[in-house]
Amino acid sequence: MSCHLAGSAIAQGPNVGLIDKWSDWNPDSIKTKWLLLSGASDPPDNIAISDRRTRDTHGVKGGTFRSAVAHDLANMEAAVGAKLFKTVKDICLTNSAATGHIRKLFDTCKCDRVKPILYYTGHGEIGTGNWCFANGTISIQGILNMSPEGTHYPMIFSDACYSGHWANFCLKKNIPGFHCLAACPEYSKAVDTKGEGGDLTLFITGKLPRPRTEPIYSRRNRNDFPITTGYDSVEYTDFIGSHLLSSEDILISQSFHNGCFSGIFAASKMYTPRPAVSWEIRSDYDSFFELVNENWNRMNRQSKQIYSLACDEKLGFGVLFLANYGVDQTILTNTSDIGKKEKDGFQITACAARGSTFYIVMTKDTREYQGKQAWFTLNSWDEAKNVIQENQDKGRVVTGICYSTGQRKYLVVVMETTQDQIYRKFRRVTDLDNWVKEQYKEGFHPTIIFKDPADTKTLVVMIKDGNRPCYTCKYDCKVVR
Repeated sequence: MSCHLAGSAIAQGPNVGLIDKWSDWNPDSIKTKWLLLSGASDPPDNIAISDRRTRDTHGVKGGTFRSAVAHDLANMEAAVGAKLFKTVKDICLTNSAATGHIRKLFDTCKCDRVKPILYYTGHGEIGTGNWCFANGTISIQGILNMSPEGTHYPMIFSDACYSGHWANFCLKKNIPGFHCLAACPEYSKAVDTKGEGGDLTLFITGKLPRPRTEPIYSRRNRNDFPITTGYDSVEYTDFIGSHLLSSEDILISQSFHNGCFSGIFAASKMYTPRPAVSWEIRSDYDSFFELVNENWNRMNRQSKQIYSLACDEKLGFGVLFLANYGVDQTILTNTSDIGKKEKDGFQITACAARGSTFYIVMTKDTREYQGKQAWFTLNSWDEAKNVIQENQDKGRVVTGICYSTGQRKYLVVVMETTQDQIYRKFRRVTDLDNWVKEQYKEGFHPTIIFKDPADTKTLVVMIKDGNRPCYTCKYDCKVVR
């Protein structure tokens, strides 16, 4: 699984990333020319960015951004010295102008037979890590496409949020000499030190022992060079946002266990274009239910319903809301109330458990839940497995499962459908991931991921569902509120 992700720069060696130790961690003894670029302080509103260097809408345009960028570029100029090709310091820089500077660097390096080095400081787009300019973005694929034949591929330093996406891209491409040192993993924000600039820039110029986020380097993978313990967690909202804000995906299933998140992200033909989504995490049920009521507010045109839910004793309640999902919704904490709501036309669309309480989300008139449902509380996984198999033989698939640690009971929800279903439990995530990929080739798509607190194994349910042509699974990711 992590063999497709770029590894920790810190783990790859004590000098990896340091400009004055370039020859220690870069095996190519090639002369270099450096282009230093700053992004725009205020990219278009349709480009999703983090609050690391907030979008400037009031006061002096680019105030915070301008200060951070100025420190970064000054630090880089001092470190690069005579190898500098050009510094472009323009907080209103357009992507076409930036592209022009990059092409000039490549052309010069081709003529001089030296290696181009690209450095960027600025906003990174959520979900892609793309560099943000006044009228759009530049992607790493775009940079690769600009590279002229007969020259060295560029080395890229990206001091931007979500820049790990670029390091992952380079790892997967596996093009000799084409690498990226990123400020942070693909799901994370980069960090600034107030009055000094970006942590990655301070680190690579020798002014900071190590950044407060883990830099990622594409030369090695994350299985062999994992992120340092203590630097390997991310805020729940940032993690979900990194997958949803630049895609049409929906978080269709999620599970919490012992401070870790597992989930399935997938687009759906039922929701194209995707309606409005939002996601939050709350520490207790009262604050969670207050959030739910705000989203249920029928006076609000952006009214949204719970689509997926996870909760446990450590993290609390993580929820994804989706607009245009059913016509009414309720949350039950007592299974004896399910029957009455079923008579009113509601169906169970999500369930989770915390302590001794089941949280059962029931929704009316959804697109997915059209078949007849049944639900069961069971005392062991063996009982649950038998019930799942019996119902599968009757043409029913699992649509919900959770486990109450207080009651020591499973809640299993099944629904009549014509779709084929397969499911398995795994101890090792690598085995799970390989099985999912194999079954995907046979036309199955993952629909439920569930980390079972009773045995700490992970259950995955897969269904032949033409509405979801692709998916992304994440397993056991450390998250915080």
